[in-house]
Amino acid sequence: MKPKIAIVNSTSFGIKFPDHIERLKEFSEVKRINFPKDVSDFTIINELKDFDGIIAGLSPFYSRKILENLKKLKIISRHGIADSNIDMKAATELGICVCRYPLEIQRESIAEYTVALMLLLIRKLTQAEKYTKTGWWGRRIELVGFELKGKKVGIIGMGNVGSRVAEILKNGFNAIVLGFDDYLSEEEIRKRCAEPVSFEELIRTSDIITLHCSLTEKTYHFLNENTFSKMKDGVIIINTAEGKMIDENALFSALKSGKVGGFAADVVEGEPIGINSPLLKFKNVIILPHIGRYTYETIEKMGESTIKNMHDFFVKNKIPEYIENPDVIGKLKKNIT
Repeated sequence: MKPKIAIVNSTSFGIKFPDHIERLKEFSEVKRINFPKDVSDFTIINELKDFDGIIAGLSPFYSRKILENLKKLKIISRHGIADSNIDMKAATELGICVCRYPLEIQRESIAEYTVALMLLLIRKLTQAEKYTKTGWWGRRIELVGFELKGKKVGIIGMGNVGSRVAEILKNGFNAIVLGFDDYLSEEEIRKRCAEPVSFEELIRTSDIITLHCSLTEKTYHFLNENTFSKMKDGVIIINTAEGKMIDENALFSALKSGKVGGFAADVVEGEPIGINSPLLKFKNVIILPHIGRYTYETIEKMGESTIKNMHDFFVKNKIPEYIENPDVIGKLKKNIT
């Protein structure tokens, strides 16, 4: 009997590459399920109770209660990298494997996108487009921006994406790139095209700050009233990593006072952002709908990796390569090597 796989609230898997669905169907029964934001636990459990695997989007939240009642569920493959919508402790205790795709897949798409957001802000390009469409061609003097060349760009997190952003900025724009990463040596940061500095020096001296670190207890709201107060007046902030790392109330105040001269993000706390959010009232704020990895190249590789996860697990009886909860091995609901 073929395993049953549900594609849940994924806005990308199998859409641009429908052959990915057909390849899943070669070894499983496949159904796409979309839940509204206010879906009840009862509905989730009722809809998913007969599935062996889930290809999961950013929602809903798979709580302990939900996972305990999905008796047949053996594997969740995130069509993404974040596992913040899964109770990982519960999944592990219940013998449910949680996996993702390799981080390298999205390196280029998010790095290029990050630099694009910088250019949109510092050259006021979104405002310029509105001027053209409203017939304000003659008001170009209001749209004077500045160049990346020679500017100090502070990168917090010099890993997969941050290191590629550093390469692009240093080699492509001749920017002065500063790097901070708790997990890398100064020598390694230099190898990744940045000058190693402390966190305090980075936030104090950077003209532009871009976030590429993981969300942890330490980084939750680590850009807050205190850190904003130490930054240069008019600093530009870019966030393509995780919305919860920025205290949005403090950000609003910093934008209003001019301490922050511009903010661009692909992520916010509590996505999607409401259309009445006060942040959207600022001309110098650009918030886009979490599309950093949305290139044909990356979406195709994401799909390929997700299929491989499911095929390895159900057909080859193998542990997927990029497992998020390795402690589950030995507790799995399925005999596997």
